Amino acid sequence: MKQLFPLLFAAAVGSAATYLVMDARQSSVSAPVVAAEKVAAPKPVGKPTPQAGAPAPDEARKTGGSKFGGKGGFLPEEIDGITPEQLNKCKAALMKSMQDDDVKAARAKQGELFKEAQYASDEDKKGMVKQFEDIQLEIRTATKVAMMAADADITDDVSDKVLDAIEERMKQRRQQFQQGGKKK
Repeated sequence: MKQLFPLLFAAAVGSAATYLVMDARQSSVSAPVVAAEKVAAPKPVGKPTPQAGAPAPDEARKTGGSKFGGKGGFLPEEIDGITPEQLNKCKAALMKSMQDDDVKAARAKQGELFKEAQYASDEDKKGMVKQFEDIQLEIRTATKVAMMAADADITDDVSDKVLDAIEERMKQRRQQFQQGGKKK
């Protein structure tokens, strides 16, 4: 059972990364269109009505929490020793880090290791625990370097605190999973 948790942790990190990358691509593609519509469209009087093809209002999102913080995100809304400005910079840098070649390569190695573990015997899986720990460290190191490269204001200490907070959040989710599901 203990060999399963590194696999779940790695899958959760990979899923979060995929979510962040997909969300970043959607935002970057739709951002210029939204800006062009604002310039061309006259200012509405009263409550704005959604246009066809326009993104949904932010009101629907507020109930489920923000993209990064809140109940569903991997990054807490507040981290001790990190200012809100630094946290916002880290959020943006995390998004950019998902496009980094070293991060992508480390995640690809993790994916290959998952495939290998899927059909491995129980004895082989026990031996793979160290490999999963090593690849997690490699992903963290690559992510940290990519974050610091994405924004010069992000220091070594700040990036460590943010990555520690993400790992702690994922550890809590693993514990909830062990206890029989997500608590509400």
